[in-house]
Amino acid sequence: MSYFFKCILSLLVLVSSSIQAQFYENLRESADDYLVALSKKDSIKEEKFIKLKILLFTKAEDEMITKLYNLSSNQLDSLKNEFTEYEKAKNEISDDSAFVLFNYWYLQLSNTFYNYAEEKFFSSEKVKILLFSASVSCACTLEMCRKQTLDIINFAKEKGYDYWIVDSYENNQLQIEYETLFAPSVIVLDENNKLLIKIQYDENMIDKLSQQLTKLQNQKS
Repeated sequence: MSYFFKCILSLLVLVSSSIQAQFYENLRESADDYLVALSKKDSIKEEKFIKLKILLFTKAEDEMITKLYNLSSNQLDSLKNEFTEYEKAKNEISDDSAFVLFNYWYLQLSNTFYNYAEEKFFSSEKVKILLFSASVSCACTLEMCRKQTLDIINFAKEKGYDYWIVDSYENNQLQIEYETLFAPSVIVLDENNKLLIKIQYDENMIDKLSQQLTKLQNQKS
């Protein structure tokens, strides 16, 4: 094999590794974008959906992805299968119903990559926001969870905070640790993972969160 082709092969391996290393991050960002566009009934929602689908069904080897993120092949297959079921249903239902249905898939994404996302979240050296949502609860609680998921995504992106949405029905360890026994609840941690703010089951959560973060920033300055 010539030196030129060896260089090309090495480059392809590096690119493939980079794609796999960013698989979850890219997938979650794309899922965030689609969820927000869907909630707004934005005309670009289909474009966002197609981008998400391409990322999820990337040609990167599933075996390498499952190894990198410590997943079973069944977990990844289930995530893809549920996405396909959502795709079949979304054009037969209203945007509001599609938003509700996709939110379940969004939480499944969070559950699938929970261990990896937890490590990444707590290793961040930034102020970070953790929302405890739920995939199973009463109708009014689920509605509040969906609304506050959108609020946190939009707020965190606008302000530059790291954030993580957790399905506390499937993964309640952190909810117990931080004594937030109701969903939705939000906590804010500093760069050293010290608890700064905790707001539980409050319809005005995002306003209170913004006010308390502003107050903390003013105290530092």
